[in-house]
Amino acid sequence: MKRCIIVLAALLLFAAAQAAQAQAQAQTIKIGVLPVLDALPLQIAVRDGLFEKHGLHVELTPFASALERNTALAGGQLDGYFSDMVDVLLFMRNRTPIRVVTVSYRTTPGQPMFGLATSPARSRRSIDALKAFGVAYSRATVIEYILDAMLQKAGLPQNYFQRVEIKKIPIRMQMLLTDGVALAVLPEPLLDLTKSQGGDVLLTDENLDIPLTVICLKDELALDGATRKAFLAAYGEAVQRINAHPDQYRSLMRETCRIPESLAETFPVYRYPAPSLPAPDKVEAVQQWMLGKKLLKQRIDYARITAPAD
Repeated sequence: MKRCIIVLAALLLFAAAQAAQAQAQAQTIKIGVLPVLDALPLQIAVRDGLFEKHGLHVELTPFASALERNTALAGGQLDGYFSDMVDVLLFMRNRTPIRVVTVSYRTTPGQPMFGLATSPARSRRSIDALKAFGVAYSRATVIEYILDAMLQKAGLPQNYFQRVEIKKIPIRMQMLLTDGVALAVLPEPLLDLTKSQGGDVLLTDENLDIPLTVICLKDELALDGATRKAFLAAYGEAVQRINAHPDQYRSLMRETCRIPESLAETFPVYRYPAPSLPAPDKVEAVQQWMLGKKLLKQRIDYARITAPAD
C-alpha cells in the first residue's frame, strides 16, 4: 500500500511538472515595439523563429508612437517593451514592475542614430551662424537628453539655441523641411532624408558612448533565469545573424523600420551590440540628468533597474 502511494505521488508530481512545462511553452510574451532601426534584431528573432528555437513564443506588438506603446504597457497589455533609458526610468519612477534585460543599441561611431539637422534653407552654415535660431525637440524625453549630450560634447552651453517643442517626429521633420524651424533633432533615417533634401547634419550622437535603447521585460519574466536566458540567447543569435549578413535583412529593415523608398537601397544596415546590461555609470548619468530636470525625485537602485547578470 505504501509503495502504491509513493508511485501515485510520483506520477502526480510528474504530471504537474509536465503541465507547468506545457503552460510555459504555450505562454505568449508580448513585446511592444516601434518602427525604428534599433528594434531590427527583435524583428529578426521573431521572423527567423529564434525564440521558438529556444523554447519561447514571443509576439511583437507594433505601435506607431511611444505614447500608444506606453499606454498599452501601463494597461497591462504587454509583457515587455523596447524603449530608451529615459522612458524606462520614468516608468520605474511610477513603480511599474519592469526590468532592463539588455541594451538593444549603443551609440556607435559611423552609425548615427540621432542628430541635429538644419533645414535646406539653412544649409552650409556654421553652428555659430545658427545660434539665434530655434531647434525643434521633445522635452523630457531621450531627444532632450541626446540634444544636451551633443551640445556638451561640442563644448556648447545647454542654452546655446532657443528650444521649440514639437513632440511628433513627422511634424518636426515637416517643419524642418519647410523652414518652419531652422534646426531639429531627428532620428535616422530621417537625418539621411534631410540631407537628400538639401539640409545638413551639424552634430550626431555617434561618439557619445550612450546605451541608447534597451529591452525590458516585466519582473516575473526578467527574474526567471530560464526565461531570461532563453530570451537573450535568441536575441543574441539574431544580432549575430544581422552582423554577419546585413544585406540579407535589408528588406525586413525596409518593412519594419520606416525606411523611405528613396533610401531603401542605400541606407546602411547597422551593426548591433551583443546582449548585455547597460553599465552602472551610464545609467547613473541618465539618472543625474533626470534629477537635474526634475523628472526624478530620487535615484533608483541599479539592481532594481536591471535583471540579474547571467
